[in-house]
Amino acid sequence: PLDVFLLMFPPTHLLKIITLTNDKLHKIGKKVSTKGEIVKFFGILLLATRYEFCSRRDLWSSWSISRMVEAPKFGQKTGMSRHRFDELWQTITFSNQPAQRPGQMSSEEYRWKRVDDFVEAFNEYRQSNYHPSDWICVDESISRWYGLGGHWINIGLPLYVAMDQKPENGAEIQDCCDGRSKIML
Repeated sequence: PLDVFLLMFPPTHLLKIITLTNDKLHKIGKKVSTKGEIVKFFGILLLATRYEFCSRRDLWSSWSISRMVEAPKFGQKTGMSRHRFDELWQTITFSNQPAQRPGQMSSEEYRWKRVDDFVEAFNEYRQSNYHPSDWICVDESISRWYGLGGHWINIGLPLYVAMDQKPENGAEIQDCCDGRSKIML
């Protein structure tokens, strides 16, 4: 899994993320990060998707909510304290974004600037380094994204889909997968 993750992640942009994040960490007087720590941070984010929890801090708990389910114990299992994870969570930066929104830029464009550089680098890197096989499987997935609802619906990612044939409601994603490498395209 780490090799697949690194195959898809543009290495030059990983260095940019580290630099941008370290700038923020330095400004608030926190210890700067390393490539290994940032990759571990992403790994913890992916690991967290395998758990149901009410609060992120529950993932570091050594107490289980049930006798039948082992406590997550992320601190012991990952080697990263909750405090350090929270510092990185608050400062992780994927793209350059001006501190103030330029007058001619819409608020939606300004919000997307948070990830624009990363998405562009990801797409360019993947196009030049990954070539799918002749086995392609087309399907749809659903992500349990319910949006913010109410008057927040227009601030970005307002999608909510309810489909009878799916067990959950959320955001439908049209996708395809390379049948040989098992990489989602």
